[in-house]
Amino acid sequence: MRGTIVAAALVTAVVLGLSACSGGAGGGGGGADVGREQSLKPGGIGGNDQPYSRPKVADIGTVSVTVEESFQDYNNNTASANSQANVYFYPLWTPSPFFVDSDFSLKVDRDYMESVTVRSTDPQVVEYKWRPEAVWSDGAPVGCKDMYLLYLAGASTAKTPGGAQAFDSPPIGYDQISKLECSPDGKTVTVTFKAPFADYRGMWSTAGQAGNQLLPAHILEQRTGIPDITKVPVDADTPEVHKAADFYTKGWNDFDPAVGLSAGPYKIESSTRNQRAVLVRNERWWANPGGPAKLDVTAVTDSQAAVQKLLNKEAQVIAPQVESAIAEQVRAGGDFTVFARGGQSYEHVDFNMTRPLFRDHPELRKAVAACVNREDIVSKLVRSVDPNAKPLGNFLLNPNEAGYQDHYAGIGGKPDQARKLLTDAGWAPGPDGVFAKGGQRASFRVGHKLVDRRNQTVQLIQGSCRPAGIEVIDAGNEAFNDQQLPAGDFDAALFAWVASSVKSSLNQNYVSKARGGFASYNNYANPKVDDLLIKANTQLDYAARLATLNEADQVMAEDMHSIPLFQLTDFACAQRGFGPVSYISTGGALWNAFAWQKSG
Repeated sequence: MRGTIVAAALVTAVVLGLSACSGGAGGGGGGADVGREQSLKPGGIGGNDQPYSRPKVADIGTVSVTVEESFQDYNNNTASANSQANVYFYPLWTPSPFFVDSDFSLKVDRDYMESVTVRSTDPQVVEYKWRPEAVWSDGAPVGCKDMYLLYLAGASTAKTPGGAQAFDSPPIGYDQISKLECSPDGKTVTVTFKAPFADYRGMWSTAGQAGNQLLPAHILEQRTGIPDITKVPVDADTPEVHKAADFYTKGWNDFDPAVGLSAGPYKIESSTRNQRAVLVRNERWWANPGGPAKLDVTAVTDSQAAVQKLLNKEAQVIAPQVESAIAEQVRAGGDFTVFARGGQSYEHVDFNMTRPLFRDHPELRKAVAACVNREDIVSKLVRSVDPNAKPLGNFLLNPNEAGYQDHYAGIGGKPDQARKLLTDAGWAPGPDGVFAKGGQRASFRVGHKLVDRRNQTVQLIQGSCRPAGIEVIDAGNEAFNDQQLPAGDFDAALFAWVASSVKSSLNQNYVSKARGGFASYNNYANPKVDDLLIKANTQLDYAARLATLNEADQVMAEDMHSIPLFQLTDFACAQRGFGPVSYISTGGALWNAFAWQKSG
């Protein structure tokens, strides 16, 4: 159950009683063929957040796992290193005030925190009390210095010689802090905000994903000679700031056991970048130990090869790219459990708003949206995996989240409507049947990473838009996501965003670049959307915040700068008897590996 929303008081506490349940839904949830839906509604300011504690489980020895991509960089906070591959792993060793459970709700992590207390809402003041026994794997305490380092990285005004942010880390939330105070023992941290920040739960937490991973600040101090990181100001450009930024952006790249410490149930024993990572129990871990004594995690990019490892019993758990044929094969096998559920990542097509073809012709954007048969795409590529799948109607809220409104209902699969939109705007079919106007043809290239599902998606788009007089050219490239997408080198882009329960993380995607949207790769900019999304982050009333998010999404739907396709299905398979195995974006299939057991 989730905390209820109650009226905010001057001093209100989100306090964890000693009656905290052991395990919670995450300890025992998952494993069904189609997982239970979520109803995301975190406790309001002044409400009691639910607690989470890792369950007591038996030792099950070594478990072999395959993932699409394996571990790469210890510090996942920098834009240059951030990768979903790292997100699969770091919740197993990263301290975090809040835990993301199987229904995507955020719960206070009782293994790390004594309490998280909202002391005031005007100004917003949040007090964090870390457990005395919470330590890094070298024995150094987890606490205020680690939190301050992340505050410094996000809020620092220091720039590189080229004018970029020195720490290369997103500011969301951290730049709203006016003061961060440490108790003498460093275990109590009091944070005061300049303005209310709704997603305070995502800060310093694995829930926030990019930019929110706590790192061992004492290691940075040792390697840079900085005596006390909390004395380095966030609003000054000093030599110490640059020393800290240099280690922060370079010193934790890849994996070095001397600096890549753990404060969780597991630690990395060895790692071959993006190939294999071996995790073992952290002997310094103070709470219930994980079930697997060792996790041997291998990158297998070919989904069929991953299934073969499962069939051969070379792997007990796999999390391949979800494909209809793979799901059908594993389900038919009979000896496996399958988890499939609409997750928090979603597939979409973005129009490059710097290209005159799309910037100057909103009718073309709407015509493409009219001809793309989203229902056909979902039916042929997704529904056999997740029978609950349907075309996506919102960029900011998913269908299994509270407050979801479909702003794209009825859009797609209507080539006649697409032709009328173009004709009414003065376009006319050319000799080849493709519409043209003013020397421009209704022809564009769709860039995407070379994944079977995306290849098929483009083929379906080509087929549904050809009768509308719109030419779609497949421009797939294996390096598209890594190189072309962030460079804005595309006409249209087919890719997925990894969303989370922390909605402020979406600002970087949809706020204009001039106002902080550094991941707005298609250069969309609407001042009204900017204002609404920035406003949403200050709304402590969750219902009001949902209304603001829906208003922003409605404006984006009217602009049609992007076409939502579908939720990606969270998907994982396991040998029968292993579990509970499931999947969430903050940790992939490994998110609850500490709770795994085996029977039979």
